[in-house]
Amino acid sequence: MDALLLILLLAAFVWALLHVTRHLRGSRSGMRGSGPRAERALEEELLRLTRGNRGAIERGVTAQRRRHPDASRADLLRRVRDEYLRDRSR
Repeated sequence: MDALLLILLLAAFVWALLHVTRHLRGSRSGMRGSGPRAERALEEELLRLTRGNRGAIERGVTAQRRRHPDASRADLLRRVRDEYLRDRSR
């Protein structure tokens, strides 16, 4: 009985920990999905980073589309953002 209670408490703790960390990770990145909301948020972030240079963003998306033809636009925008931030930090 005590062992069963301990296992249930441990399972509840692990579930709660996973739930909380998933929520924190999602709110920090804010754009893990691939839907229209994520796409819009990524575009806004990229426009802010590039100071409104939509042409640069679209060229980046086109280049990423060549490398990853099956990726969603949100995934491509995420790759463009990551590459831009990586290049900017050099």
